[in-house]
Amino acid sequence: MNKIKQNKINFTLILSALAILFSSLTILSLPVLFNYESKVTVIEKNFYKNFKFYLNTSGNISYKPFPKPHLLVENASLSLPGTQKNNKLINTKKLKIFISLRDIYLRTFDNFRSTKISNSNLEINTSEIIDLRRHLYNKINKPIIFENCKIFLKNKDQEVILISPVKKIIYKINKKTKSKNFNINGEIFGLKFKSEWKRDYNKPKNSFHNINIVYPKIEIKNIFKFENKKNFEGNTQIFYEQDKLEYNVIFKDDQIEISSPNKENINYYINSKIQLTPFYFEGETKIKEKKIENIIDFLLNLLSYEKNYIGNLNGVLKIKFSKIKNKLIKNGEIELIINEKKIDIKNSNFNLDKIGKIETDISFSDEQGVYKFKSKNKLNIKDHIEFAKIFQISSKKVKNINKIFFDLEKNFGEKDFIIKNIKINDETKNDNLDEMFIITNLQKFRAQIRKIIN
Repeated sequence: MNKIKQNKINFTLILSALAILFSSLTILSLPVLFNYESKVTVIEKNFYKNFKFYLNTSGNISYKPFPKPHLLVENASLSLPGTQKNNKLINTKKLKIFISLRDIYLRTFDNFRSTKISNSNLEINTSEIIDLRRHLYNKINKPIIFENCKIFLKNKDQEVILISPVKKIIYKINKKTKSKNFNINGEIFGLKFKSEWKRDYNKPKNSFHNINIVYPKIEIKNIFKFENKKNFEGNTQIFYEQDKLEYNVIFKDDQIEISSPNKENINYYINSKIQLTPFYFEGETKIKEKKIENIIDFLLNLLSYEKNYIGNLNGVLKIKFSKIKNKLIKNGEIELIINEKKIDIKNSNFNLDKIGKIETDISFSDEQGVYKFKSKNKLNIKDHIEFAKIFQISSKKVKNINKIFFDLEKNFGEKDFIIKNIKINDETKNDNLDEMFIITNLQKFRAQIRKIIN
């Protein structure tokens, strides 16, 4: 019995070895035995069936057994369904179509496993973004992989407005979790990022999108609930160092409402209503617990705009600052008017705790590549006793002071301020009128005010 069993085992091993050898020889000999270019029409047709992209080939097609069995298309272009045939989304000299063993033996080429595109350019027009979104939400496709490619985003005039190198893109459906995933590992504006988009087929109206920027470390989380193109809502959370922003978006009847929940750990609040036809918005944002120099740099970034990017934006935005990290200035408000590709600052004022209020006229300038913050200020003193206490001046010397005028300047990114043109009440004669003072901290500011008043 042992010999019979042993013989059966040996026979099975020999048969298995012969099968593996025969299969390997068959796979390796396929390029010689079969002309793949004769199947171009079938391959292009079934490429769309598996991946929902139109494939057009104009180069050689060859079979490669390693590292996994695949067809190598040396010259190919891909386009989206719904777009014109001349609009090629991708042109590549290296398209791999991974095929099943069944296709290898039967040579039917109807069950592709996945496709990979390497070292190629993806040219996307802004008008095609809707078609890409439609593909994400509506198409059932096999895995599509991009490696070491570049994305070129073009406007309607075919001008490149954005270039994004991508290390890897994986676009597939996960059958186990019943979800569709679109993941990107790339770079934009010199910032490395990872993007993960997911749609759960158990909740087909919902989609999730997370973006992580490596440095500076920024995390963005989005949840969208889509009823139809006229009715959807979403939630966005943004984390940046100690800052957190969260807001809800509701789109209905050609109007968008944006609001932030009332949470203590949020330091950027937004409340806005946007009308799309005609376009107009009224918004309010509240920023809390920021340093005064950070507020100035924030405003400079906001106002260093490209006119063409504003487009047809029209509206009013109020920015409120609360719990400012400053021993004098505690809160303030700035109103921005956006109209005709221009942003104007109106009604700027800040409160000096118990002392009074500063009315300020803010402007920015670019002087030989150095961005400068400039402001003309008027301090209206309401509490003379508190003013004397804070600035350590005799109350007798300040009892008749109602207004203090001064100009303030600051270079972008620097901490020091320059204060000049200080004037008490409406006096024009002042020995220190033309002096400039560099202020590095509150103590120096107090000292200069004392010098002027004394």
